[in-house]
Amino acid sequence: MNFCCISPDVRLGKDVTIHAFVNLYNCTIGDGTRLGTFVEVQKNATIGANCKISSHSFICEGVTIEDEVFIGHGVM
Repeated sequence: MNFCCISPDVRLGKDVTIHAFVNLYNCTIGDGTRLGTFVEVQKNATIGANCKISSHSFICEGVTIEDEVFIGHGVM
């Protein structure tokens, strides 16, 4: 996890993959989820299990993403 900012209150599931330049703040990331480069997930956001969040994406405060969802490049 090079050049990442992960606050201590983030809840990470098992086998989560986090690429470089990711910012996570008080959020929940489910088991087996993959976060691409330059992704930010804000507080009180939840990402389910086995999701893929592509690079340059921004998940804002309070958003819930269910299990097995793909979020494409550059989604905000």
